Amino acid sequence: MTEKDHPESDEEAREEQSPGAAALSAAAKHAQQALDSAKGVVSGARLDDVGAKASATASNLYREGRELLASNEELSQAAEHLSAAIRRNPLAAVGIACSAGLLLALLTRG
Repeated sequence: MTEKDHPESDEEAREEQSPGAAALSAAAKHAQQALDSAKGVVSGARLDDVGAKASATASNLYREGRELLASNEELSQAAEHLSAAIRRNPLAAVGIACSAGLLLALLTRG
């Protein structure tokens, strides 16, 4: 095995990623931060406050996602391909989404 097979640091691993993979990694990091923030909010707040903060967070994540897609050509093309695949096979797309939601619900249930 060579040194490139096992990068020594996270920084080296990030350098080897494509721009799209790096952007997805950054988006995942933002989503995890939002999730951590939401856990803190829910632990000691009223439901009205939680709803308002969740709405604001969702709006911010949506806006940041749109900006990310607009600024990254590779992600923009991937989004177009995904949209086209969904238009060609809408029933399969709904089935996949429902299956993924069910799996996520089962995994997070506890």
